Amino acid sequence: MVKAHIVNHTHWDREWYFTSADALVLSEQLFTEVIEELKTHPEANFVLDGQLSILDDYVALYPEKMADIKQLIADKQLFIGPWFTQTDAFFAHGESILRNAMIGIFDSKKYGDYMKIGYLPDTFGFNAQIPTLLAHAGFDNVIFWRGIHLGEHVDSPYFKWQGLGTDSSVYAINMPQGYGTGMLLEPTTAYVDGRLDSAIDFIEKYSKTTEVLIPSGNDQLNIITNFAEKLAEINKMGRHSYALSTYQDFIQYVKELPDLEEYRGEFRSPVLARVHKTIGSSRMNIKLKSAKLEQKLLTRIEPLLVIAKASGISISERLLMHTWKKLLEGQAHDSLAGCVSDAVAEDILHRMKEADELCDSIENTIVKKIADDLSLAANEILVFNTELHDFDGYKEIQVVTKHKNIHFPEFPNATISHEQFIEPRQNVLEETPAGNRYIEEPGYYVLQVRVKMALPGLGYRVIHFTENQQALESMIQASGTSIQNEFYKIAFEHSKIIIENGKQTASIELEDDANAGDTYDYSPLAGDVARVLTFSEAVTEKSSEVERLILTGTNTLPLDRLANKGQGELRIQMTLELKKGSELLDCEIGVDNQIKNHRLRLKVNTGVVTDYNIASLPFGYIERKPGVPANWQETYSEMPIDIEPLEQSVTLTNETQSCTIFTRGIKEYQQLDQHIALTLLATTGELGKPDLAYRPGRASGDTTKKGHVLIPTEGAQLIGTHQFSLAIYLGAEPFDARETAWRTREFNQQTVSYQRQPFNHFLHRLDNKIQKTERQLGAKRTLGLQHLPKEYLISACHPSYYDPNKYIIRIENPTSTPQKIDLRSGEFENAEWIDAIEEPVINPDNIIPAYDALTLRLSL
Repeated sequence: MVKAHIVNHTHWDREWYFTSADALVLSEQLFTEVIEELKTHPEANFVLDGQLSILDDYVALYPEKMADIKQLIADKQLFIGPWFTQTDAFFAHGESILRNAMIGIFDSKKYGDYMKIGYLPDTFGFNAQIPTLLAHAGFDNVIFWRGIHLGEHVDSPYFKWQGLGTDSSVYAINMPQGYGTGMLLEPTTAYVDGRLDSAIDFIEKYSKTTEVLIPSGNDQLNIITNFAEKLAEINKMGRHSYALSTYQDFIQYVKELPDLEEYRGEFRSPVLARVHKTIGSSRMNIKLKSAKLEQKLLTRIEPLLVIAKASGISISERLLMHTWKKLLEGQAHDSLAGCVSDAVAEDILHRMKEADELCDSIENTIVKKIADDLSLAANEILVFNTELHDFDGYKEIQVVTKHKNIHFPEFPNATISHEQFIEPRQNVLEETPAGNRYIEEPGYYVLQVRVKMALPGLGYRVIHFTENQQALESMIQASGTSIQNEFYKIAFEHSKIIIENGKQTASIELEDDANAGDTYDYSPLAGDVARVLTFSEAVTEKSSEVERLILTGTNTLPLDRLANKGQGELRIQMTLELKKGSELLDCEIGVDNQIKNHRLRLKVNTGVVTDYNIASLPFGYIERKPGVPANWQETYSEMPIDIEPLEQSVTLTNETQSCTIFTRGIKEYQQLDQHIALTLLATTGELGKPDLAYRPGRASGDTTKKGHVLIPTEGAQLIGTHQFSLAIYLGAEPFDARETAWRTREFNQQTVSYQRQPFNHFLHRLDNKIQKTERQLGAKRTLGLQHLPKEYLISACHPSYYDPNKYIIRIENPTSTPQKIDLRSGEFENAEWIDAIEEPVINPDNIIPAYDALTLRLSL
């Protein structure tokens, strides 16, 4: 006889094929009934999924319920949190996953306690560093479902899961048959024999334990009423012992088990459940926007808020959290994955638009207030460094001026990389003390100027320009179809793009094929032949600092690749750019998509012969070998196709050379011999389809359940323009984790600059609304808060959530060798070792373990 720990819960999708507004209406009824049932039955308990956002939405409707909720939590009847939303575990940045926990835990405290459980019941697989991220958020356990292969990864569903390093591990509890294993809890023979006991037998066969976990709940399901009475009846019928329990009780049981297996690696195997291995390219517009916002928050807004606080500008960390929440609501497992209806996709993108506006307005407020306090002249520019080490290199700053005849005395080699001329305007109203008048507003230039300069760490300086006899050097059109710098030569020859570094040769092409899949998965179309796209025009632009090759082409394809009918156009513009001093080949791809049901991929022939690839993930890198098992249908619920996720880079390497591709929001790749194929678009017109080549059988989602219908998703065809950004590095040396991490930072480097110019008060939306404070801030013309050594890789820098006079930095070590941190330097004076939720940790040796990170709290 086995003891079954039965835990009553609901899994609450904030949105899916229904919107978050729909879910709120459902919660208004259901959550009220949960509270009443728990109050009536003090022996009962209930898990309100693992995300706080749904409870916040409910309490906004019913603030008078707060007292009941707090009491039920205190009595350990109602379990909430710890996440703000149920995060995606592959396509959200590692720091975003941490913010999800940090904000969820911070907000949970207004209710009382939160579940100290890494509870992720329905995520489509898990990256190998989830144990490390959970440890940073104060968790020593995880409860999950998808991605495990029992008998291959581990024998038992109860084990210890280690991060890539050796210092982070959590107790892992897998739900082999999902979070709905014991749903409904009917005291009938049919239920006990057909569902409950068969599930217990299955789990016991693998676990070989005397106790097992049976979650009892499902999507948007209500609390089970009279739970104890029903359980008593079931105990009279079944072959096992059935107990009302909690996740916490079962975790404690697992912790006491002897000789737990240990596992290190990811969970992405579609054996007992689908993980949708090609979902990394579904609704790419959401993934691109999410990644762009992550970088904006992490590399611009959060460090700027620290600089602002040090400059006497008070902007609450609550506004920062509010901005993160807008993004995190779109990073729930269904939302970021893209397997949602068109109405939901519109909601996600709108919230991300709001987050983007909040970011811009926060930045606008900070830079303008500092510039106003310094009373900067129109020819002075405030340039920021949001990195924590001193900067010496190139920044591209925005300069607004009436002509290009300007000169930077400190930087004689400054050049214009992009320019725009704004034509004069007639009859423009000018308000003066003597009254209103109408004038001609002169024309002006908006310039992007490339300047090589030094900047202090986590700070800024003021630079200036003067009028000059000649114009600043601009990009000029040049003859030929090749560009070069000291590292590469790029040539467009015979419709091919060739990259050479003197020792290696690589090439680039774009390939398009039909997509017979849905919003969960790409699927090839039988008999379809992939098309290599061509460019019909090549233009080069050059200056002494930058060389640019611009390729354009319009390819005619079937308007609907799936139906193979009609004619449509796929217009592509690819811009390849080499900068003086940079080891990265920057590549921008603009796509005007007018084709339906197709997949567009960028293929890089790296020239590197190897049988494995290395992809980035939080605080580290993972090796993968391509290939699909023979006779996969006998074991897997979908083809374990070797199309894989990446966080920000993927590398092919051998003992003598390497090629790394760095991406912004492109999250899916496949190794094809010595090629890397990156998916740019995979468009489709349905949320779920049955019988796909890679996913035979039922459609994913609810669309093949009784009473459900197929859901069209015309918006997932992504008709319109899209912009993709990546960079390529060719190295005559094998892969190096630390160097690759630094190149990732270089690729994501931000330039924040500000000019108090009179020509256009709407280059920054709030310029004409932000008032200069009468109180002097005492801002300095040069500020540097940190001067960390270059070997310290900074993963995050943000204001403390709990102490307004302190800020947080997280130093990562994405290598296999532990790293020593010197706390004797002035930058770390009075530093506190903490975790991500700002609880103290002990680190007597000041060591960052391999593939890990450590967090410090510092005084402003």
